[in-house]
Amino acid sequence: MDKKELTALLCEQFDKCETNSFKALGHAEERIWEKPMIGFAAGDDPLFQFFKDDIGEFYMTPAEIFMTKYPGADVRNEDLTVISLGFSQTAGTKKDQAAQKEEPCMRWMFSRNTWKMVTNELYSHLSEALAAQGMRFAIPDQAPQMKIRRSAKYGLASTWSQRHTAFAAGLGTFSLSEGLITRLGVAMRFASVVIEGKFKPDKREYAKHQEWCLFYKDGSCGVCARRCPADAITKDGHDKDKCDAYLTKMDEKHLKNTVFDPNVEVGCGLCQSGVPCADRMPAKM
Repeated sequence: MDKKELTALLCEQFDKCETNSFKALGHAEERIWEKPMIGFAAGDDPLFQFFKDDIGEFYMTPAEIFMTKYPGADVRNEDLTVISLGFSQTAGTKKDQAAQKEEPCMRWMFSRNTWKMVTNELYSHLSEALAAQGMRFAIPDQAPQMKIRRSAKYGLASTWSQRHTAFAAGLGTFSLSEGLITRLGVAMRFASVVIEGKFKPDKREYAKHQEWCLFYKDGSCGVCARRCPADAITKDGHDKDKCDAYLTKMDEKHLKNTVFDPNVEVGCGLCQSGVPCADRMPAKM
């Protein structure tokens, strides 16, 4: 299977996801997430080791992710390819969210609350399809080692970051709010798969990790900071603990609604809507 065929297979499996629907909100014909943008990174890209060194020893490399599924496998980073999938919020969700000032709109909360359900279905389809092709693969989200830890340098951090993976795969660069600005904007969520085999990595069309953010480019923006109801975003960046405290308040208020899974957060995301990078790279870039 070549890269083009593998990309088509990934998109086909996403198209099968029946959970990708606002049916529970009375809009069965409307999807929650748009079709993915897809990026490929080499398993031995130096960025993955840099992430581990920079974030903390607990951060996993592609080979370490792979061996959570295949313990003892004689596989090195250079034998692997990391695929990042970026899913954009729909225009309808972004429009509703942009009108909000203090807390997220229902569509946004529902999309965040059901994200795991949608990705679990996607991963199920992907697992079946990749296995049918005789490919060995590991899905970071399904690794038991996938946990939130505390980095000495950055505070709250994960053992595998979907946004950092997307950055490595050429999908975009980080914003002041720490979202990832892609060519489809910052209102995104990401998934990834580590596959045995070498596929040509996609070129990163940027040199710096904050290159597409207007605030870091010339100081001309900062709308995401003004949009944040928790005051968790300033010129100094994103205060994860303030953000997390606000998310807890949203959960306490909204998870009583039976349309939500009470075990999954509803999120916020006001910093990803009503901003110049909501659905595109900023115009000045």
